[in-house]
Amino acid sequence: MAEWARLDYLKDIQVNISSEFSIIKKYLSGIGASYVQTNGINLAGGDDCAVIAANSKLLISTDTSVAGVHFMKSMPPESIAYRSVATAISDIAAMGGKPTAFNLSLVMPNFNSDWMKAFKKGLQRISREFQFPLIGGDLVKGPLQISVTVLGKPEKKTLFRSNAKSGDILCLSGALGSGYIGLKEYKRSGEINSKTKPYLFPSAQIAYGRIIANIATSAIDISDGIIQDLSHLISCSGVGCNLDLDQVPVVDKQYKKQCLEFGDDYELLFTVPPKKLLALQARLNSCKKKCHTIGVMSGKKLILTNKQGSMNNWDHFK
Repeated sequence: MAEWARLDYLKDIQVNISSEFSIIKKYLSGIGASYVQTNGINLAGGDDCAVIAANSKLLISTDTSVAGVHFMKSMPPESIAYRSVATAISDIAAMGGKPTAFNLSLVMPNFNSDWMKAFKKGLQRISREFQFPLIGGDLVKGPLQISVTVLGKPEKKTLFRSNAKSGDILCLSGALGSGYIGLKEYKRSGEINSKTKPYLFPSAQIAYGRIIANIATSAIDISDGIIQDLSHLISCSGVGCNLDLDQVPVVDKQYKKQCLEFGDDYELLFTVPPKKLLALQARLNSCKKKCHTIGVMSGKKLILTNKQGSMNNWDHFK
């Protein structure tokens, strides 16, 4: 495990890059250092391990992004870095938690100073946005991929996939298809704009998850597509669902089927007891957030109301 020394004074100094330790010191240290103490980190780097003061439960999630599978090599390095962390903290959001720190392991085929500068900007951007530091990791040579492990703290109640109950209302945090439309537009234009930004810099629903944590019975993020991830929730909870796909909002109705199938949307799918739905909607409305009701938990199987024809699921091994 590489040592990640917090050497802030090296940020703007031009140095000769000759080893992994030099790269780490210049490009991967001091990120989110101002959040270390407030987030309960006793030692963020410079030793064999980080040290965390944990007086309560911790949420831990790991996500790996591989070039050519989860992102294109041609994407801006800032986006590659940001996306890699955002996909990991989306799982923290699904459990109603707040991210407190992250580790990053970077595998890259060769060193390019401009690429690394931009990659660092992406890490700094998401670190500032969610106020959590980079506390360790590893750097090795090989085909480009990034693995991120995020630590988080739950609210008083932790959301699980397994607690949905028969009669619960199935809800969705936002419209689907931003990932599909964003990638489609980026392939066409190669630009960062309002359409491509949701794909290049996806928003993990941390604030949303914390709002619903103490009212919802279960939740899951739907990065692998609504059908597949709902199937996980059904399997874990042991209760079926009547899902009305016609009620699922999409960002572009012209591509509704693709928006429903594609995945790469970091929205939350969650269940709420009927008697608590109005209270939850009022709480979300006060925070200028929406709640879309799209089905009811019932029976033992997934039953679809669907005018789109057969639906495909995302599969990492296809």
